[in-house]
Amino acid sequence: MSAEHAVAEEEVTADHADPATDESPREKWTLPGSPRVWRFGAGAFALAALVVAIVFGILWLVAEMNGDRDLASARDDVVKQGTAAVLAYTEVDYQHVDDYFTRVKEVSNDDMAKQITNAEPTYKKALTDQQTKVTTTVQDIAVEELNEHDGKASFLAAITTNSTAGGKTGTKVLRLEVQMTRVGSDWKLSGIDSVPLVAAGQ
Repeated sequence: MSAEHAVAEEEVTADHADPATDESPREKWTLPGSPRVWRFGAGAFALAALVVAIVFGILWLVAEMNGDRDLASARDDVVKQGTAAVLAYTEVDYQHVDDYFTRVKEVSNDDMAKQITNAEPTYKKALTDQQTKVTTTVQDIAVEELNEHDGKASFLAAITTNSTAGGKTGTKVLRLEVQMTRVGSDWKLSGIDSVPLVAAGQ
């Protein structure tokens, strides 16, 4: 074989080399299972985990904020409807005594409304005979308990009453403990009692 023929054969062999056996460094790094591919997979997994953590963190934060807003809204409702209930129970005008008992029963739950109905004839006579008039100023309401799940709440109310009865007038400062029960979307009075005032320093 001549030298020229050998060179030509080598050139032909080189032109038809098997691509599968041509392992350049670049192709080695991009083969499946190579270190570079493994690092890319781990990075993608870490990024996905980070995104999931951020998303769930945001959802948790939104849920917490919504919960706080719901609780604050419920507290506002208790204060608003509790104030109306305290005024309904403590303000009276003997000239409109029927209206008084109607208002009281409207702000009460069923059990309290029944008790008011049973006591109405006796109290109506006493209020009329004494020509009783009472106006009330609610100074403050402090919610002590609020259980949205059970629909129960309680608060302390500081009030001042100006009254006329039996020809006498007077002003009294009172502190009331009030229980509320949720009926539907409303809060209704389910208990009310006076709390002794404690003098400063005692």
